[in-house]
This record gives sequence, structure tokens and C-alpha cells, in this order.
Amino acid sequence: MKKYCFLILIFTSIFTACNDWLEESDFTYAIATSTFYNTVAEADAAVMAPLDQMRNAYDANYFTTLEANTEYVFTKGSAMSTYGFDYNGIITVIHLGRIDANWSAIYIAIKQCNMAIKKIPEANAMNENEKAAFIGELRFLRAFNYFQLVRRWGSVPLRTENNMDEWDLAKSQVNDIYNFIIDDLKNAVENCPNISRWIGTPCKNAAKALLAEVYMFTQDYALAKTLTEDIIRSEAYSLVKVSKSRDFDKLFGYDLTTSTEEVFFIKTSRTDNKTWGYPGFTAHPQFEMEPGQLMLNGNGFWTHYATQKFKVIEEWDRNDLRFDLNIRHYILGTGYDYYTCLLTKFWDPLASGASANVNIPLIRYADVLITYAEATARVAGTPNAESIEILNQLRRRGYGFDPNIANPMLDHQLSDYNTIDKFIELLINEERYERMNEGKHWDFIVRLGKAQELVGNFNYISGKYTTINERHYLWRIPDSEFNYNKALDPKVDQNPGYNE
Repeated sequence: MKKYCFLILIFTSIFTACNDWLEESDFTYAIATSTFYNTVAEADAAVMAPLDQMRNAYDANYFTTLEANTEYVFTKGSAMSTYGFDYNGIITVIHLGRIDANWSAIYIAIKQCNMAIKKIPEANAMNENEKAAFIGELRFLRAFNYFQLVRRWGSVPLRTENNMDEWDLAKSQVNDIYNFIIDDLKNAVENCPNISRWIGTPCKNAAKALLAEVYMFTQDYALAKTLTEDIIRSEAYSLVKVSKSRDFDKLFGYDLTTSTEEVFFIKTSRTDNKTWGYPGFTAHPQFEMEPGQLMLNGNGFWTHYATQKFKVIEEWDRNDLRFDLNIRHYILGTGYDYYTCLLTKFWDPLASGASANVNIPLIRYADVLITYAEATARVAGTPNAESIEILNQLRRRGYGFDPNIANPMLDHQLSDYNTIDKFIELLINEERYERMNEGKHWDFIVRLGKAQELVGNFNYISGKYTTINERHYLWRIPDSEFNYNKALDPKVDQNPGYNE
């Protein structure tokens, strides 16, 4: 037991005492990899390490930067009185510093996965099925992290269990990274347990859901349809039913263990201070979500928010419970006008600071349904009753009705959306209402080729058309990567627009 605790201490210190993922000594690395990953308990700890690290990788900065790119968000300090500022993307010093930290945190999580994937096959205190299951979970986590990297930064160094000790490593092509992700996820689908070993660890359905999402980006729609159809038919999940807006707290709320809609969430805990800082970035320190209950017990920064003057917000049916879930009118004070709104999906009145005990909703059942609806239409070559029905299920739930019972007064009709273009327009609208403030909408509209149309022309007051520049689609590779990795040349390998 003492050996186990000692190794956990080494394992933790390796990844928390340094900022750059390469900064571990050869001595401690040798100890950790030569004596760990042998027993079930040690393999379990090896899975928990990247899960814990991912709480840092997908933090407030990560979600804030993604949401700040959308057509329904203003960032703090914007010209609220005129709605006339141009779209400038993530180019400020603050944003760049934040995303540098995300890069490092994601690569640390990948390094932890690589170490365990390399060593677990050598274990003599586990049987082959146990080893395969743990490796499946780790390959899911590695794939998840590379899926974020390739969408945020494009071509990046592909560090695996076979080259993780190489200091200088060139960037891999995007297609090669996607192929690597798909290979990892196929293994995860085959080997992950049917049901999560612990709340928050990956299961087979999580691997299927993520692989389906990856296939949407590679345009393998038939494979995405098959995978999401498998999840739906498993009946392992269901949409949380609601009758008022804050009933969605059964899905997104504070101190919540799990729900029927949770596929893969990063778990938080108030007791050991492993909480999520993102709700603090949308909270106002004086705003009451409910009488006598502040969003974050008197804390919060409201770094980004909405306005009722945005077309998305202005045209949103107030009978849709998701409006009141996501948008609350609040006059922020000097420099902000009457129409400003807070983003209120996440809150925690029991928080003792600006971080909340709210689980990070990375993959939920609604994501599976959205993927299935689009994949079904793509495979058929035209919208069909099935693809429309899936969107209607989300819509019915959003209005407080049973999602599985037809509602002629509310349901979208196939005859009104009988072409792919019309269906995609409807899909974007329903996806936006369903997943607002979850850090998913930007990737969705970029994949669909709609980012310029939706975000570039978001100035609904002046009608001024703005252009999303090339640099807005990919994040800047940190200077630290070029400093440590001599296989990269900042003049050649930096993403477009950041050397200007």
C-alpha cells in the first residue's frame, strides 16, 4: 500500500509541478513507468490521471473562447451601445495566453494516456480482458483529446506511445490525425466496458458517440448513422423531462451525480475542490437566479453575455423553456444598455468561490440525437420523417412536453423542410437552442460551412457585413512549443494569421 501511495504521489507530481508537458525528469519518469500499471488498481489510477487533467484542459478559458466565437455572444468590454464592432476573433493577449494553457493541459493528458497504453500490456497482475478494457478507456481519452487538438489547431505533433520520448517532432497532417483518432476509437468501441466502471469513466456508448461525431467531420455519414442508431436502440439514455426552465438542472445542475442523458461528462466534486470555473465566467456577482439565491454565491465575472438585439435572441420563442434556461435579462450597469442578458445555463448557489460543482457536459444524449438526425438525412440524400422526428423530440422537450408524443401544434413538418438546405437551416436553429453555452456550436457551424454566414454578419443593427479571417478558424500554436520542439519552425508551422 505504501508503494502504491508513493507511486501515486510521483505520478501526480510529474504532471502538476511543471507547465510544459515535456518537463519531467528522466529519473521520475523511469520510476513511474517501470513500477506502475501492473495491477487493476494501478490501471484504474492510470485512467483517472488524464480524466483529472482534462478538468484543467477543458476549463473556463476553453469554453469561453469557443462561445465567444458564436453569433449569440458578446465579450466583456464590447461596444454594447452600438452593436457595431467588427468580428476580431481570438487575437488579444489574454485569449492567446489562455489557449496556450489549454494546449499544454491537453498534451499532458495525452502523455498520461500514452504512458499507460505502452506499459499496461506488460502487466502480470491483470488478465488480458482487463488489460484490453483499460487500454480501450485510455484510447478513448486520447482520441477525445486529439479530436479537440485537430479542430482547435489543425495540424499538430502526433505524440503516441511509440514516439512520446522524442523531443523534436514535426506536425502531422490533419487526415493522419483523424485516422489515428478513428483507430483509437474503434479499439475503444471494441474494448470499453458496456457500462462505465465508475461514474465518469468511458463506456462503449461514449466511444460510439465520439466516433460518430468524428465521422461527421470526415463525412462518413453512413457510419455515423449506424453508431448513433445503436446508441438510441440500446435505450441506455433518455431526454430529461422538464416542465419549467430550471428543471434542466436535472441535467446541468449543481451537486448532480448523473442523469439519464449523460454519456460522457467530466465529473466535479465540492468535497475535494475539483470544481469547474466556467460558470463563473458567465455569472454576475449580484444576479439572483432564484429569489435569495445568487448564481455563484456572490462571485462571478460575466466575461461574455448576450443581447436581446441579436437576431437569434430576439426571434427565440419565449415559450421555449430553453430560452429562460439560457438567457436572463439583467442590466449590468455603466457601459451596458437595457438589452444585455446573462448566460444562465450553469449556476451553483452553494459555491464558495467562482468555481461551481457542475459537471462538464462533453457528450450527452442530445448530442447523439443531433448527430443521428443529420446523418440520417445525409445518408438518405434528403430529409425524411425520421430526421425531422428527432429534431421534434428535442423541440417538444424544450417546450416542456413529452418528447416521444407527437404535438401537431408544435412539431416541424417534413413538407416545410424537404430539401437538405432547408433541413440544415432548421438543424442549426434547433442545435443552437439545445446546446447554447456548451462550447459545441462553433465547431458545428464551421463543419457545416456556415460560420461566415452566421457569425460574420452578426451586426443586426447596422447590417454591416464583417469577415471571419483565416486566423479565426484555428488557434495559435504556443510559443513554448516552438521553443522546446526544434522540428517546428514558427515562420512555417504557425497557423495562418499569427505571424502578421
